[in-house]
Amino acid sequence: MMGVMHDGEYRIMAEVEAEHWWYRGLRDLIARLLAVHGYTARSELRVLDAGCGTGENLRMLGGLLQTAYLGGFDPSPTALDYARGKAPGADVYPSDVCDPVFHADRYDLVISCDVLYLTGFDAAREGMRQIVERMEPGGLVMINLPAYQWLFSRHDVAVGTRQRFTARQVGRFLESVGLKVDLLTYRLCALFPAVVLARLPSMLIAPRAGEVRSDLASTNPWTGRCLTRILSWENRLILRGVRFPWGSSVFAVARRIGPSD
Repeated sequence: MMGVMHDGEYRIMAEVEAEHWWYRGLRDLIARLLAVHGYTARSELRVLDAGCGTGENLRMLGGLLQTAYLGGFDPSPTALDYARGKAPGADVYPSDVCDPVFHADRYDLVISCDVLYLTGFDAAREGMRQIVERMEPGGLVMINLPAYQWLFSRHDVAVGTRQRFTARQVGRFLESVGLKVDLLTYRLCALFPAVVLARLPSMLIAPRAGEVRSDLASTNPWTGRCLTRILSWENRLILRGVRFPWGSSVFAVARRIGPSD
């Protein structure tokens, strides 16, 4: 069973994810890694966004890659409505990672950003195995997840978090579903102390019902540019081989094991 976002969170996400520094930093890392792995130079790619949310990642993938198939699923009808508007050329349909429905025979790339925290690893393991079985040997999976269960706060209540993760847990999970981990790191390392301080009150004292809301909101443009630059700097370091020892997110790149692995 998946966690459930509170009413209004999808609307906020759809409104801010194109320009919000957090989302921009994540998309920047994904785009850089796709270029490094040669995906931006390939054609006829078959791409799946497993848990596409309100569609901004699908829009990025559609503009960045030459695809024979670009699809995304999500269990939320509200999210799917937004996603269809943002990525009208994509095949967007209802499904979830625990019991996935497939509209393509094979995939070269699968991304799943901040999805498995809604289910936890145990509930999603078999569904992820099915996804991996549909991938071409050597095909890539990119995953982003919230870090550290002790960081659970009001934000997690609002967005339906069931589980936050350590990098080690993420690595073991990916290996358990038939993937070989190529990159595993925390993100938002430089901003991590500020994230902890901002969430500390609701980590220590449970919020009242009327106070349950996520941290997602529009940011002052100057602040947003500064934070985006910090994440861009971190992303460049990740591509140079730096693996951050802490952060508020865990990011991984893994590939489908082939005959030679």
